Amino acid sequence: MRCITRPGFQSSIRPRTLTSNQYLILRRDFAIKQHTTSNVHNAPIKAKRSSIRGFATGLFFFGTGWFLNSHFNILSFSSPESLNDLTFTPFALTNKETVSSTSAIFTLSQSHIPFGTFDQWWKKGVWSIDIKQPQLQIARAYTPLPPLDASDSDVLRLLVRKERRGEVSGYLHRRPQGADVEIRGPAIEYELPENVDQIVFLAGGTGVAPAIQVAYALGDKVRISVLWANRSREDCVGGQSDDPYTPGWYASLKDFFANTPQPRDASGSDKSLIVKQLDSLKQANKALTVDYFVDEENTYIQPQIVRKAVAQTSNEPASVSKGKKIILVSGPEGFINHWAGPKQWLNGREVQGPLGGALSHMDLKDWQVVKL
Repeated sequence: MRCITRPGFQSSIRPRTLTSNQYLILRRDFAIKQHTTSNVHNAPIKAKRSSIRGFATGLFFFGTGWFLNSHFNILSFSSPESLNDLTFTPFALTNKETVSSTSAIFTLSQSHIPFGTFDQWWKKGVWSIDIKQPQLQIARAYTPLPPLDASDSDVLRLLVRKERRGEVSGYLHRRPQGADVEIRGPAIEYELPENVDQIVFLAGGTGVAPAIQVAYALGDKVRISVLWANRSREDCVGGQSDDPYTPGWYASLKDFFANTPQPRDASGSDKSLIVKQLDSLKQANKALTVDYFVDEENTYIQPQIVRKAVAQTSNEPASVSKGKKIILVSGPEGFINHWAGPKQWLNGREVQGPLGGALSHMDLKDWQVVKL
């Protein structure tokens, strides 16, 4: 069968003759496409060479800056070896001494720390350092214990109880000996006034650490009465009260039927590490007294005990004794709230707040109450 092609289709397949203008336009379009393709192929090569050159330049300046700062310390920011209150500095955990099943004394040191770094702080009053939990990026304040002798004057000894939900305390108790612990500080919690005459210190649990700081700072200059409350005897093994509290007939009868354990006499080797340090401070200051109260023995700090401690005055005549009289309260939040009322937040800062709790019902006259 003969194939018949339609006239329109025949004209569409017929070769077309380009005019001179059309030919020039076609050549221009082809040249533009060739130029664009050339740039596309060349661009990655130039970018790659530029990035390599920039990386090498940055690495050179970084290495030069690190070398100069490490060897000549010419840059202005703090060295990681210097303890300060703005940045965290690594200290080594060199020792861990068990105090009870829940608490221990951690010793932190650093070989680069200048001699006598903490000397000025021991004279001021109550001060603390912050310890960071790096995984959670949180920090908690801890009160260092004074040195036992001159050999450990440049180390930090911390009494830390492992709390049930304590992120930082649990982190510390898990750290192996020799591991780094990041520290920031020191920071003053309470600066002792110069003209102090008498101090009564209500301490709960590890809140005894500030009491030991105060006793160490004041030496034998001031009469200090420490009332230390603990939940169990294991926290203060061997501690004997200087002024034992005699409970009333109801408490004595209750103890008899409850078969309450009585504190046993302990030799020097059996005493708690904290009790030993308190005994050592009492040897240096004859006006320092410590009374122990243990929940499991049904002995508690009572308002009448506080009144008795407040009523005791220094050996100086009243006409000579004109210094300040201070009651310091330290311990868990519930302990502080019970005795002095809660602290308050004002403009982003924690402040003392009004006096509350059991102390607010006492006639304290010229006594000042400080919540730590």
